Amino acid sequence: MLQNKSRTTSDLCNLFSSSVSEFIPGYIPYYLADLVPMQKYKNSEKQIQCTVVATSERTLDVILKTPKMTLYELGVNLPCSLPIESMTDLSPFDDNIVNKIHYLFSEVNAVKCSMVGDTLTTFNNRKYPVNMPLSCYQVLAQDCTIELKFMVLLKKDHASEQNHINVKISDIDVDLYPEDNDVIVKVNGMEISKDNLPYQDPSGSIKIKQKGEGVSLYAPSYGLQNVYFDKHSWKIKVVDWMKGQTCGLCGKADGENRQEYRTPSGRLTKSSVSFAHSWVLPSDCCRDASECLMKLESVKLDKQVIVDDRESKCYSVEPVLRCLPGCLPVRTTPITIGFHCLPVDSNLNRSEGLSSIYEKSVDLMEKAEAHVACRCSEQCI
Repeated sequence: MLQNKSRTTSDLCNLFSSSVSEFIPGYIPYYLADLVPMQKYKNSEKQIQCTVVATSERTLDVILKTPKMTLYELGVNLPCSLPIESMTDLSPFDDNIVNKIHYLFSEVNAVKCSMVGDTLTTFNNRKYPVNMPLSCYQVLAQDCTIELKFMVLLKKDHASEQNHINVKISDIDVDLYPEDNDVIVKVNGMEISKDNLPYQDPSGSIKIKQKGEGVSLYAPSYGLQNVYFDKHSWKIKVVDWMKGQTCGLCGKADGENRQEYRTPSGRLTKSSVSFAHSWVLPSDCCRDASECLMKLESVKLDKQVIVDDRESKCYSVEPVLRCLPGCLPVRTTPITIGFHCLPVDSNLNRSEGLSSIYEKSVDLMEKAEAHVACRCSEQCI
């Protein structure tokens, strides 16, 4: 019968310390002073056993056995929630218990960005719809320091309109994409079959393994806790020390979601569509219909407006996705963006506008049309 005897903290500390010190001279386990002794059992001689059970995401049961007594403390409250869903995969790299515990607690502090359907949730937990252009990669998340330790790209395939993920780490290029009911994994262009998973690169710092219906890539030493991908969704987690140093569609991971829509130029836009399109990696020519057939450019407002009592022409200060020359849009989406206006007799020409207009102030907000799918003729240039 277990007995929860009432003792002072000092009594428990002295009692336990003297018991343990018989086997570990000089050892004072001050942090276990609150453990309550059980009735004596015949525990193993010359052996100390500690059992910790996670009874919930925020509580633990602790049982400590010494040769002379068993101590316990039930319902120990934790300062943070344990990632229970990750308990079966504490560390993807080895069986070292220290590494497993380190990985577990890094999961607690990791920030997550995910996408289900067409709704993206940023590292800062802001949700917005994404109307993705076809065949063009967009930057989901990257290390925006000068080290550029990783980059995660996403594109929607032109033929299937399914998501493809590309992860760039050091000299390793990993592609993840659906095919039938499976997820295909390619490392530097070479397909890795299911039978060869888990896969670990020669340096031992990157690992890819099956997880549920999808595949997870782990590279915590590069700042990527993991990248998960399946047929219907994806999820990116970055380690705690990358907070505030990321950029892309997933944001800065700094806890500040009022400035979430920041473009690569540093401009803050109010449009989620304009923000998403600003992170597209555009093309400059169309060699293949499966490649990106769009580029980013400043567009001129179709109508003339009166600004400061003068008839003016206006150019967008935010880049807009447009089909390449020789290509026609087959799908568009409206966006509301900022325009900078100049007198109609201004000599601002097209090339000058493209090079300097993005630094100009916003005079008015107007709708424009962004292209999200294009078709090119043989005369495409």
